[in-house]
Amino acid sequence: MATAVAFVVTERLKLEPPPIKGTHVTKLFSPTCRCSTSKAWVVFSLRRSGRVAVSIVNPDDQEMRVLLTGEDRPAGRLRVVWNGHDDSGRLVPSGNYHVLVHLGERRRILLPNVIRLDTKPPAITKVSVSSHTISPDADHNKDAVHISYRLNERARVLLFVDGKLTEQTRYRAGRSGKFDWKGMSDGHTLTGWHNLTLKAVDLAGNESLIATEPIPVRLRILTLRPARLRVAAGESFRLTISTDRKSVRWRFDGGIGLASSPSLVLNAPSTPGRYHVVVRSGPYRARALVIVH
Repeated sequence: MATAVAFVVTERLKLEPPPIKGTHVTKLFSPTCRCSTSKAWVVFSLRRSGRVAVSIVNPDDQEMRVLLTGEDRPAGRLRVVWNGHDDSGRLVPSGNYHVLVHLGERRRILLPNVIRLDTKPPAITKVSVSSHTISPDADHNKDAVHISYRLNERARVLLFVDGKLTEQTRYRAGRSGKFDWKGMSDGHTLTGWHNLTLKAVDLAGNESLIATEPIPVRLRILTLRPARLRVAAGESFRLTISTDRKSVRWRFDGGIGLASSPSLVLNAPSTPGRYHVVVRSGPYRARALVIVH
């Protein structure tokens, strides 16, 4: 008779809906990062009101942190947070942890969700660039610098230009990769020499402790030198053009033409005055003031 009663009770429990529903548990976090993933959230709903206790246990089923002591809670949503420390305030080792829920005096539910605690920062190595000089003038010739690297885990790559965060990639797999930088910072194209460094941020929010060694890169945009010169009326003069394009367009004293040499030789007007030489290379322009006397 007792066996039959036990069987009936067991079968009835099987047919009852689970006492917890709508479970959401943070999968990965880093309590040492200063970021949005520095805490683990545990959220679920109780079907019935009752006494509830919630704790974090390690793979050996040892209780590491009590998040909620036995408290009477109404039916509905319940949310607790774990900061990655044990009951003594010490940071627990990196690894996998589970959430243990006690309902009433006897019922013990180990949630299947795994919380991965990770405090190890990612490593980024073997950083190199395709060239130390680029000219982003839309001629498809060294318009960008190709930055190569290697990651030891899945992470985002952060690009710093002269110590300032300029760009960041999406999460990349833990292997060799590359991305392009077109010389932009804050919506503007830079010129001159700049130092590039990289860091990495993993899925848990851990950031590389130190940046990579600086790599100097020069951005050469169209320039015209000298920017100002004095010449006699009718005298020829020479300007130096700096660009990696094969030819540029020039305009001076009503005339136009193409220059295919690093040097542009023109004749000054016969009338004294102030004139401008303008050269154009793709989207960029440069000018020089010519004072004719």
